[in-house]
Amino acid sequence: MNYLCVEQLCVSLGGKPILSDLSAKFQGGQFTAVLGPNGTGKTTLLKAILGTIPYHGAVLSRSGSEPIPIRRFSYLCQLNKSPSQLSVIEMVLLGLVNQLTWKISEQQQLLAENMLKSLGILPIATRRFSALSGGQQQMVAMAQALISKPKILLLDEPTSALDLRHQVQVLDLAKQYTRDSGAVTVAVLHDLSLAARYSDQLLLLNEGNVVASGEPKDVLKPDLLEHVYQVEVDVGCCNQGHWHVTPTRPTRSYSQYLAAV
Repeated sequence: MNYLCVEQLCVSLGGKPILSDLSAKFQGGQFTAVLGPNGTGKTTLLKAILGTIPYHGAVLSRSGSEPIPIRRFSYLCQLNKSPSQLSVIEMVLLGLVNQLTWKISEQQQLLAENMLKSLGILPIATRRFSALSGGQQQMVAMAQALISKPKILLLDEPTSALDLRHQVQVLDLAKQYTRDSGAVTVAVLHDLSLAARYSDQLLLLNEGNVVASGEPKDVLKPDLLEHVYQVEVDVGCCNQGHWHVTPTRPTRSYSQYLAAV
């Protein structure tokens, strides 16, 4: 069984505290969405887990009794248009960087093609990555993140540049991979309804602290969301049993906001 645990995690950037004594446990085979307003520490949490920024506290990952090596982590960062002149399939193969030699094997080539096929983007395999739209680049980045079959999958806004069909396609694939492989998947998402649809667990942050965690039905409470997001919301459940959140209006008017500033 894979699992990931953070204990009393503290991160400060430029002397400003971003995360404060944050503790959470993420189980293998479960898709966990990290929610919260902009600037509340969601991306910082992923970077601390990955070890790319300094932190205090502990980050523990295990597969059974053995530590999970960093090469078994995959991280899909927030979308930034890339000028890379590599082809799409070459970009996907970079996800196998720890396994590549001077020559791409037939098996590796087939694996990359199958990843592109699973996302419906095999026809663009030979195009230059830099010539793609932002949404297409994001789909390719998702293929790159999954090709190495990671035990820890960290996704930072994986659907931010995608239309509705591709949002569903990407999250379907991530959820299926998580269940089939037993991987730990932690995804930063802003769409609360998508998060509720695909997540086994939600982790709601506000000002660097965990204010709620658990199943969607236990976290998506109107009073709590209104406090965290400063927006009035309607929360409901569809006929298929999926929770959804609809923002209705800010909790204070623009003139009240200006007066407070």
